[in-house]
Amino acid sequence: MNTIEIGLVFGTSTTYVYLADSGIVLTEPTCIAFLGERKKKNVRAIGQAAYEMTGKAPQNTIVVSPISEGIIHDPLSLSILLKEFLKKIIPSTSIIRPRVKAIIGVPMGLSVEERKKYGDVAYAAGIKEIKLIENILLSGVGLQLPVHTAYGGLVVSIGGGLTEVAAISLSSIVQGCAISVGTNLMDKALCDHVSGRYNLKIGMPTAKKLRMDIGSLLEKDISTTMVSGLDLSTKYIRSEKVRAEDVYSVLRPYYLRVRDAIESIINMLPPELASDVYSSGIHVVGGAARIIALGDFLSYELDLRVHIPQDPEYAAILGAGQLLSNKALLKDIMAQK
Repeated sequence: MNTIEIGLVFGTSTTYVYLADSGIVLTEPTCIAFLGERKKKNVRAIGQAAYEMTGKAPQNTIVVSPISEGIIHDPLSLSILLKEFLKKIIPSTSIIRPRVKAIIGVPMGLSVEERKKYGDVAYAAGIKEIKLIENILLSGVGLQLPVHTAYGGLVVSIGGGLTEVAAISLSSIVQGCAISVGTNLMDKALCDHVSGRYNLKIGMPTAKKLRMDIGSLLEKDISTTMVSGLDLSTKYIRSEKVRAEDVYSVLRPYYLRVRDAIESIINMLPPELASDVYSSGIHVVGGAARIIALGDFLSYELDLRVHIPQDPEYAAILGAGQLLSNKALLKDIMAQK
């Protein structure tokens, strides 16, 4: 039977799929829309098409985000979404569908039951064999850090629902933590800020665009952008110029919490490992690592070198992809479980 190997990372905001010998073949919002009664699960749209319905869908359409802060709260919807994603990337020309094997990224700190849900969702979607590996460890592999050696590396992943911080050595996590800080929380805070300061109601997609357009950790950034929303007084649509300093005031406290999490992990490390971290610096990945001046901000706050790759959101899925072809390292990592 034909076998297909994939890497799979379910993010709170985005799902990534890596196909062996092909690379990253899918990057879509972890979002699905159902038509009619929710319990009947009639799929109307998936991924980007479903996300674009957020705040716009009619009453007979329900838009679902099955993961929140790394926790799967709607396994059935997620398994349906994954099955639809797999249809997009796996050819169905033969009568017998290929056997699918997957390396699946999971957040740190999950309970046994929460972790099991990731496997259950994959099996329900038709994946026959799975290996669950922490996203932060996959990110270390994706960054091409020497994770299999005793030389310590510290990786920080700031995603949609969680920020994870971990020191990695000898193919395992030596010390790590996960906190509820991510872009979803930041975007909700931006919605509240624009409502309070400008008397303008905006939705999450608009807040995300605002964050990506002029989000910055430069205190004196003078960038501006126009934002449209519902005037809370007149109930008419109105546009308003929003300044980067507004976004800075909202986002800075969240990045300070990230700084605190990094400090707490470094302070818990054995002296030799902490010395490695101070020598090599820290590596920051995840979609929220794209904000302007993050490297300078964390470097100043922590007195450490900060490394951010060109495409920080792809670190974990690239790591899963590398493990598909590096069986020795995969075996070494799985042996630590």
